[in-house]
Amino acid sequence: MPPPDGHAAAFTRLGTPLQAIGAHEHLLRFLGRWGKMPADQARAASALFRPMSLPKGALLARAGEPPQHVAFIVRGLVRLYFTGADGQEWTYDFRHEDHFVCAHSAVRDAVPAAMSAQALEACQLLVASCRAFWDLCDRSTVWRGLSTRLTEASYRRQLDRQRELLMEDAATRYRNFLTGHPAIARRLTQRQIASYIGITPVALSRLRSRLI
Repeated sequence: MPPPDGHAAAFTRLGTPLQAIGAHEHLLRFLGRWGKMPADQARAASALFRPMSLPKGALLARAGEPPQHVAFIVRGLVRLYFTGADGQEWTYDFRHEDHFVCAHSAVRDAVPAAMSAQALEACQLLVASCRAFWDLCDRSTVWRGLSTRLTEASYRRQLDRQRELLMEDAATRYRNFLTGHPAIARRLTQRQIASYIGITPVALSRLRSRLI
């Protein structure tokens, strides 16, 4: 089975059949938290999502291009980021295990993605084409409900990030990130944390020295 279209060169098939089965079981356990998944819908998910690996540093999506994939993270860490006209990158958020990566609004409005998505670690993913995923959502009330919940969660997260950046100072954002996401913070470099907080690495170094 060939890799998905688009950024296909970055993907490789996940090694063995047992790994593939384990990845699908991981997804189905996650979906079970949202409600009972009928057997036929579970089979549809296994057929739709293909197990793939993405090396560290590779792009899952690129800003300015139409989104190609919906990805579920089985293992690994992904950052979502904007790139300014001067080439500077600003991290919007991180996605880790048991999270989907999808440019919901870009797919819905048929416009290019506003953000890029990059693997910060070697990732094991379950990947579906956007078109196939939304076709499934159109056919299935179960998957339509799931897509609605994912869109709502994405919107709430967007509001939270806007509030953080507009109403909190850098020190508060830094403390809240460390206390709210300690496991993620341990997987990041100080440069990556600074990009998320919205300051330069030098400014973060000075901030950390004041807080210690």
